[in-house]
Amino acid sequence: MLSADAKALAKRSVFLHRTYKMLRDARNIPAGKFLQPGKVHAVYKVLPNTMLPMPRLFDAYDAVAAIDAEGLAGDVAECGVWNGGCVGLMALSHLKNAGPRRRFHLFDSFEGLPQPTSHDKEVVEGFNAENHSVSSDDDLVAIGACAGISQPAVERFLVEQLELPREQFIFHVGWFEETVPRAVTSIDKIALLRVDGDWYSSTKVCFDHLYDKVVPNGFIIIDDYGTFSGCRKAVDDFLNSRGIRPEIHHSDQDCIYFRKP
Repeated sequence: MLSADAKALAKRSVFLHRTYKMLRDARNIPAGKFLQPGKVHAVYKVLPNTMLPMPRLFDAYDAVAAIDAEGLAGDVAECGVWNGGCVGLMALSHLKNAGPRRRFHLFDSFEGLPQPTSHDKEVVEGFNAENHSVSSDDDLVAIGACAGISQPAVERFLVEQLELPREQFIFHVGWFEETVPRAVTSIDKIALLRVDGDWYSSTKVCFDHLYDKVVPNGFIIIDDYGTFSGCRKAVDDFLNSRGIRPEIHHSDQDCIYFRKP
C-alpha cells in the first residue's frame, strides 16, 4: 500500500499517476487483456482524465469494439463526462476499429453534481453530516462535488492530446434534466449509452429520454448502480415500468452493463 504522501506525489505527476492506477487495478483485469498492447496504451493515455478504475475502462473500450465489429447503427452517448477520459477512450477504440463515422454525444454540466433529491436519501444525509448545506429539494444547483475541468478543456484534451477528430464530438452543456430532453430530436439512434449521473433524477431522465433511442443489442452502461441507491432505484424503476429483464453484467461491484433486449 502506498502512503498518503506517495499517493499525493503520484497525482502531481502524470506519468506516476498513470503508473499508480495501472498497478493498483491490474489484479482486477483478466491477464488476456494485457496481451492487446493497443488497448492497454489507449487506457494508459486517458488515465489522468478519468476517475474510473481500469475494469470499467477496458469494458467501455470493448463495448465500442463490439458495436463496431457487429456493425450496429447509431451514435455513442455519455451522460457524465467529467474530464473526458472515458469518452476519449471510447472514441480511440472506435477510431482504431472503424474510423470516425459515429458521433459522440457528451452530456455534462461541467459544474459538478447538482443537488440530490429525496430519492438520494443516504447521499443527502452524508453531505449534511459534512457541510450542513444540502437539502433534498429539486433545485438544479451545483453543490461543488465532482467538478472537473471546463468544456473547452475537455475539448482540447480530446482533439489536441488524443488527436481525435473534432467534428465527431457534440457537446450538450447543462443539467441533464434540461439538455437531455432537448437533444432527443437531434439524435437518431444510439449504439452505446453510458450513464454516469450519480443521483436518481439525473439517471432517470437519461433512461426516460434516451433508452428508446438505443438500438436492439446496443450497450447500456450504468456507472453508479452499485454505488448510489438513487441511481439504482432510477434504473430499477424504469426497467420495471417497462417489464424489461436484461441480462446484467458487472465490470466491478458498482458498474453494470447490459445489451438492450
